[in-house]
Amino acid sequence: MSLPTGKTRTALTPVVAFILAACASSGSNGWVELEPDTPGSGPTFHLEGTVHHLEIEGGLFVIRDAEGTQYNPANLPDEFRGDGMAVEADARRRDDMASIGMVGPIIELLRIRRQPGAGAGAMGIRGSAWFLETLAGVAIPDSVQATLAFDEQGKVSGNGSCNHFNGTVTVDNGAIMFGPFATTRKFCGEDVMRQETQYLAALQRAERFEIKDELLYVYSADEAQPLRFISADE
Repeated sequence: MSLPTGKTRTALTPVVAFILAACASSGSNGWVELEPDTPGSGPTFHLEGTVHHLEIEGGLFVIRDAEGTQYNPANLPDEFRGDGMAVEADARRRDDMASIGMVGPIIELLRIRRQPGAGAGAMGIRGSAWFLETLAGVAIPDSVQATLAFDEQGKVSGNGSCNHFNGTVTVDNGAIMFGPFATTRKFCGEDVMRQETQYLAALQRAERFEIKDELLYVYSADEAQPLRFISADE
């Protein structure tokens, strides 16, 4: 999307600390209305994008739109701070403010909500559960279920196809990396074990993910096709 043209400051003080105190109230259709205490004079615009967490400034949340522009919301409510959360908002650009991160234009939110119909994607990847649909572009048989579940503390678990596994996961700005897995030692048929080995190996080589229309895509190094999952809520 195109941001309305506004005056951009090119000379900034080394460190500018800011706090926007805001009163929030829930409106109709899921909107959370915000009333920033500090008035702004920048242009207002409508924003649709995905929330991402960056490991800078001790942790920073941005909203990235479809064109890849990252907006730095100064007053993002806690309930919208989740990787992969699809949101829409009315916002005002604040060229009179600066942050240490310098990741993109600073904005103050006037109202925000999860994108309607975004489902599991709107909830973010943490706390979500998924069924594997395709592996290397091939559909998983209904008789062999492989799963993946994320908790809120950076842990992951699931069914590899035959054995259960668990481990750690790191999610940062659309990137994803799984730690070593611990697995049970059950033996199933040759085809099932082959599928499990391929699935777990792809997870261990995972580099990034996307959530689109109730589907989770996990992209792994040296894999032409991503792992495709469907939300367990479906």
